[in-house]
Amino acid sequence: MQIIGRGGQESQTRYSNYAIQNCVRNLNNRKMRTPKWNSIIVEADISDSNQLKTMLQKHCPNVKVIAEVTETSEAITCINNMEANLLFCNVSLRDGIAFDMLDELGGFYGPLVFLSKDVKSALHSLRYNAFDYFLKPVTASMLLDLMKRLRNWETKLDRRIEFLNGPRFSNKFNTTLLKASGVQHVVHIPDIIHIEGDGNYSTVHLASDDQILVSKPLKYFEDILPIRFFFRVHQSHIVNIATVKSVQNGEEHFVTLHNGSTVPLSRRKKDQFLDWLIQ
Repeated sequence: MQIIGRGGQESQTRYSNYAIQNCVRNLNNRKMRTPKWNSIIVEADISDSNQLKTMLQKHCPNVKVIAEVTETSEAITCINNMEANLLFCNVSLRDGIAFDMLDELGGFYGPLVFLSKDVKSALHSLRYNAFDYFLKPVTASMLLDLMKRLRNWETKLDRRIEFLNGPRFSNKFNTTLLKASGVQHVVHIPDIIHIEGDGNYSTVHLASDDQILVSKPLKYFEDILPIRFFFRVHQSHIVNIATVKSVQNGEEHFVTLHNGSTVPLSRRKKDQFLDWLIQ
């Protein structure tokens, strides 16, 4: 495993509260708009990894490669311990496949670019919120296009931050409409305790103990809920931080809510979640 250096500033992820939370901090603290993308390359073929790194250095000066790894175990260690906000990951690795690694991690909370010699896994990559899917060999035009899309993505993210922090979400009686089985449910946002995602469906748990099954992925709720009150603690769970009773540590981490339910807490999200609770 080759470690190039430790990461720098926190930055954004694609369409997630994790992205918004980090971006809010950056917008408050940084003077420059252009982010420094701290990337990890997870690639079974060392020559392909070196080639990608060289091309990034040549064509993408705002991208820093902080680690190059070849196996899933090494990748998990780096992702958990380094502040990477951009991941290049080959679908096939020396000791497994990227999708299993991401399942173990609970996902990667940043733009994720898959690399492959064929298109067989392209559709499956969408389940992991792939930002892009590169067919090898990687070319300079592909990287330049990626940088352009990342800049556009950041601009949209900044606008979304301004919108979510605007007056529309300052009113505690703000409501949203949830459609389930042909019925439009008017739901007060503060009454949402927790949302559990399962593929393209999500179950919204309310303070009244009612549950509403909605044909929307969890990412949809990340886009509409106010970032000051909702946090994605796990790949499959969003919680209302006002309903958190305690955080339990151990081999596995859990969040206990005031209604008595428990929700798994990703190891990678624990420290950030605790910081967010006391802000």
